[in-house]
Amino acid sequence: MDLAVVGSGIIGSFVAHEARRLRPDWEILVLDKGAVAGGATTWSAGASFPIAPTSDHRELHRVSAERFAGLAGTRNEAFLRTVPMVYVLRQDRIAAFQDRVVAPLRALEPSGQDRIREYLPDLVIGADERFLTHDGEGFAVWARPLADSLLVDLIADGHLRVETGQHIGRVVREDGDYLLEAGDVTWRSRRVVLATGPWQPPTDLLPGVDAPARVKRVAALHADLPVRVGDPLVYFVDDDLFLLPLAAGSALVSFRSEVWDAVPDTLDGRLDDGDLRDGRAALAARSQVAAASVTGGRAFCDLYTPDRLPLVHADPALPGLAAVMGGSGSGVRLAPALAARAVRAVMG
Repeated sequence: MDLAVVGSGIIGSFVAHEARRLRPDWEILVLDKGAVAGGATTWSAGASFPIAPTSDHRELHRVSAERFAGLAGTRNEAFLRTVPMVYVLRQDRIAAFQDRVVAPLRALEPSGQDRIREYLPDLVIGADERFLTHDGEGFAVWARPLADSLLVDLIADGHLRVETGQHIGRVVREDGDYLLEAGDVTWRSRRVVLATGPWQPPTDLLPGVDAPARVKRVAALHADLPVRVGDPLVYFVDDDLFLLPLAAGSALVSFRSEVWDAVPDTLDGRLDDGDLRDGRAALAARSQVAAASVTGGRAFCDLYTPDRLPLVHADPALPGLAAVMGGSGSGVRLAPALAARAVRAVMG
């Protein structure tokens, strides 16, 4: 095998896609302990907005935007939807926030504010807060079907195999190759990319995989609100709270969670009572109407680095091995760029 990818989520799928683009002669194997894209990718909101606090974030954002744009004209385009962006924050924080946004901010037109108040009629906005937007749009990624579609395309080409139900417990080096052990089954590959999301990569070969990253519980609410397709994503910056229209009459609300050191295997996508309590309270501070419209939600895990910068770990002494770690809430929107870095790392 030329390349084995451990993890079939959005990053692992883009790794296979990028490898196929750069090296169409490679035989690629994707291994996953569960279903395709059945981990954090299933539950991610997939909201992509142009926020990049560091130069490295900006480069990842730029490359990912190019790769997503490259899906235009393919059937994978169906899993991307452009979304106008609106930000709500205090006047005295606008300059600092502009440094994190890759597009020039400007005031939202009154008609845009009026539309938001149509579905949030009791919206609470401080006297010193402003509605901002910018030219260009963000987008929503339907991450699980996109990951599945990317892999289906490669399977149809005849250069990819996907093996589910394969829990890789250990990766070791032998005679210049890598052995991937799953119970009594062993796979051999010249190159390996580990894209295990919030799960610890199954190897002690790479430096940095034990970096001070922590697993965080991530939760979001579903709300029946009179939103329309084409309504903006509204991000309350100071609250770390955003509302994303999913479809006519349905919105997703992402709120700040401070539940750390969660165990990924204990989450199955369902909210618990604490998630509902905390999410409704965060939403109610902005709109009691919206909080009363909550019908449920989703919960999963992600791995966060201290500076929220996803990383690609590789060691020149171990050619052909790389690990993508620390999605930090940006794994979907930065997946194409992280995949590109990982593929180049294992190409040498």
